Order: sequence, then C-alpha cells, then structure tokens
Amino acid sequence: MKVFIDLFSGLGGASAAFDASPEWCTIKIDNNPILVDHNRGLKLMDLSDVQTTIHALTLMLTKLSHEHTIEKVVLWMSPPCNQFSYANAARPEEPDLTLLDACREYVHHFQFIADYWIIENVHGAKPIFNEELNRSPTQEIGPVVLWGHFPLIPIRTRDEWKHRKMEAKGTRALRPNMRAIIPLPISEGLLDAIEHQQ
Repeated sequence: MKVFIDLFSGLGGASAAFDASPEWCTIKIDNNPILVDHNRGLKLMDLSDVQTTIHALTLMLTKLSHEHTIEKVVLWMSPPCNQFSYANAARPEEPDLTLLDACREYVHHFQFIADYWIIENVHGAKPIFNEELNRSPTQEIGPVVLWGHFPLIPIRTRDEWKHRKMEAKGTRALRPNMRAIIPLPISEGLLDAIEHQQ
C-alpha cells in the first residue's frame, strides 16, 4: 500500500490519478463543506489547526499500517492562492502566511515518514514562498508552481496541461475551486514519475 496525502485538496485534482490506482490509498482533507459532494472521500478539517490535523493524520496512517505495509508516502499541499495571485485585484501587500506556515509544519513533522513532499501555488507566490521556504521552485508547469522534494513531472506537450481556467463552470461558490483544480496530466505525471523513478 502507498499513501497520497492531499491537503487543501479542493476538488481533488492533485490526487485524481492516485485515486484511480489500486496500489494507492488517498487521504484528502479540506475545510470547505461544499466540496464533499464533488471530491469522493474528502475529510473536513481546519488545516490551520496544525496539531489537530497532525494527530488525525497520524491516527489514519497508524490504522493503515496495521492493515497493510506502507511502502511509500507522498505529502501534497495546495494552500489557497488568492492571497498571492497577480490576477487578484484585491491581492494584499502583506499576505497572510498562516497556511504556508502550516504547510512548513506538516513538512517538518512528516519529514521522516513522507518519501516526497510538494507545496503548490501560483507564480505570484514565488517571491514570498522562495524566501519563506528558503528554496526556489523545484518545477514550474504553466501556471502551476511546485516547491519540494519529488521526481520531476514529465509533461510532453502544452496541450496536456492546459489549465482552461476560463472554461470553469458551476455555482458561484464552486467556481473558484474549479478554476484552481490541478490538471489531471500533472497528477498522472507525478504518479508516473514516482512509480518509475530509479
């Protein structure tokens, strides 16, 4: 059994390929109740409450380890980008870094458990994330910027990852999550890179 932990999961784009693989178990967490009907298996938790979330994740992983041998763990985090996006006319000069700080705590706590970790955000986050994480992005795929420790994701053509943000449809409450969803080829590419890395 391999485990993909998808924090700030939204509509579950990052974990979509792992959801479809029989060799992987996904743990998906977000705080938005409207997403439950659109992201199978989503658990609702306040991810800014780091200690409670760590405790819950530890219990989930312990339960899984009693039932299966856990061969690999991937930790993916996509904190909301509205504080950092250049497209946000109301982007604050001093963004709230609470959720980025939470991501750093999750990485620190699970560093000896997770084989790979990824923090995802937008281009507007780069100056802040680079400084706060003390590293440059590991990979940039179109509008998707990734920091962390993971094998590079193969994307063969631009059409494979086109975000198609303007095609996002749905209710007003759901539309921002549809626009922010990680494209399936990125999830598939990450799965392929992890499965075939030597």
